Amino acid sequence: MATRFASARHQAALSTPTGYRRWVRVVASRGGITREVEPIAGRLTQDLRRNGFWDGTLTFAGDDLMPRRPGDLLTPFGTTIEVTLGLTLLDGSRAVVPYGTYIIASSKTRISADERLIDIGLIDVSDRVERYRFESPFTVASGTDLAQMVNLVVTNRIGINPGVSDVGISLGAPRVFGLDPETAPWTEVQEVLRGFSQRAWYDRVGQIRIESVNPDRTTAYPLDHLTALAPDFDVRPPNVVVVRGEPQDGSEPVQAVAIDDNPSSPTYAGTGPGTSPYGRVTRYFSSPLIETQSQADSAAASILAEHIGQGATYTLVRPYDPTIDAGDVVSVDGNALAVDAVTVDLLGETQLKVREL
Repeated sequence: MATRFASARHQAALSTPTGYRRWVRVVASRGGITREVEPIAGRLTQDLRRNGFWDGTLTFAGDDLMPRRPGDLLTPFGTTIEVTLGLTLLDGSRAVVPYGTYIIASSKTRISADERLIDIGLIDVSDRVERYRFESPFTVASGTDLAQMVNLVVTNRIGINPGVSDVGISLGAPRVFGLDPETAPWTEVQEVLRGFSQRAWYDRVGQIRIESVNPDRTTAYPLDHLTALAPDFDVRPPNVVVVRGEPQDGSEPVQAVAIDDNPSSPTYAGTGPGTSPYGRVTRYFSSPLIETQSQADSAAASILAEHIGQGATYTLVRPYDPTIDAGDVVSVDGNALAVDAVTVDLLGETQLKVREL
């Protein structure tokens, strides 16, 4: 759900761009050194369609921030960036919300006769888990809550327990991580969670959250003051999902098939092959942790729901708004739209990638 300002008056001001001044706070930290730095431009994105939820770019000016050696603060060697965004009304009152924790991934300087600029690229903090591949297999026992599985993997990779609270869903079989050296730990975690129709991400304050992948249209809230709406029909999403569970204990495999059977859907699969204009596009998903028919059915339905709306996607543009979250459901002209991604331009507008539900 949207992360709104605590003040309703400040929240309402977002629809009146002439009534406020933007407020940005960026804090860089590494090795016990913490410094507040002031960007002159930047774009920050949250996107639930990828494993690394957050990324962005920031631009700084001035010789005092110019990195000259790898150990300097604005370099990609362990510096963490915390961002807070908000607004200040004309009476001086301010409201703010956290807007992500990042790692510096790149740092480039631009030097000319009249300016010194530093462009830094930001990535999600999950990259610390992702890049440290397993040297040997790591087993999480059956019966472990999915949250504790995440805690165990993250602690093993970065030495810090994220303290994710139990979600009430447990592994039905042991999961061995690190068997495939080409698959990174955070990606493996997401693969396991997907089999249970869940996903994990680092939230606005850098804490891991686990929730369902299925947007809830009952949580839709109206979104007004749009400055542009552009359709984007460049994907042929799957309308048939096949989920296979192959338990490692020798139990019989299970399989479920979910099909877009809604005649009003643009990706309607028809009553059989060749009976719809769109045709059929299949996606397969398998996991040794899917052990029961009900679990396979749930996974197939969730994956189908996640993809079929991608056939009707839109880009919405509205004034600067740091309160919308990827994963929200918004209502535009009575239509419920799932927000897959949000990009806030520190100097410009806010762009949303949405799809029909």
